[in-house]
Amino acid sequence: MTKARYEELDQRQTRGSGSVWNPWPYTMKLEGARGGAYQTIMLIGIEDPEVLANLDAFHDTLQAALTDRIVKTFGDKAGKFSVSLRIYGWNGTSGRAVPAGRPAPADVGILFVVTATTQDLANRMAKSCNPYFFHTPLRPGIELPSYAFPFTPAEIPRGQLYEFVLNHVVRVEDAMELVRTEWTTVPAAGTEVAHG
Repeated sequence: MTKARYEELDQRQTRGSGSVWNPWPYTMKLEGARGGAYQTIMLIGIEDPEVLANLDAFHDTLQAALTDRIVKTFGDKAGKFSVSLRIYGWNGTSGRAVPAGRPAPADVGILFVVTATTQDLANRMAKSCNPYFFHTPLRPGIELPSYAFPFTPAEIPRGQLYEFVLNHVVRVEDAMELVRTEWTTVPAAGTEVAHG
């Protein structure tokens, strides 16, 4: 594919040229995943104009408050954990910094994601963060806000995460060398199958 060229002929057709077939030993690609940590999520919506005008600062304040809450509540029992906040309507999809001067949105959704070693621990961490997630003010000394939340209970277990751990190419003599095949005869439609 190194010398492949693609040329637009018109709005419906493309011409491909330049690719070369080189004989190569037969290979199979092996891919694999393993179970990892567990997650629990919560969601809020915010229309507070002052928060919306300072979303980066609010993110950092909230992130610090939630992380601190877990550390103080669970101590060493927290183990390896992480708290992620994704601000949808601002940068929730990309996670990248928003260019300076961009106008504030009319509202945002903030997704809280806690990742922990067990589902029970992730659930308990989310529950401990619940009042902070729904009521952390932009700055100290102002009246506590109440942000909108769409679900009760607010904590939603997401289950176990799986991580990609194997991406390997193996040379084999035969295409079926690493493959097991089991044949099963399926009765025709309308045929009764005896169960024993």
